[in-house]
Amino acid sequence: MSQPVNTVDCDLHGKQQQTFVCEHLVHGEGLGFFQADDQENPRPNAWCSRCELIRQAHGDWTEESEKLLGVKLLCGACYDRAKERNQRVS
Repeated sequence: MSQPVNTVDCDLHGKQQQTFVCEHLVHGEGLGFFQADDQENPRPNAWCSRCELIRQAHGDWTEESEKLLGVKLLCGACYDRAKERNQRVS
């Protein structure tokens, strides 16, 4: 059973799905883009390559590692833009 989608009102895009990313992805470019394994969420929590190194160093997300992440709230459309800007092409 899928969970209800929480929404946020974005100044640019209006009412959208609420998403969470590391602070680096908000304005970054080419930083890498990692997502949580959440099959039911089209826009799961996401973080950059630098934050992936932090996650790996701590063995996963912990209270301490999450503090280093600088979690930011984005609307679904802003998330999509951040993903596009930060995905690295091989």
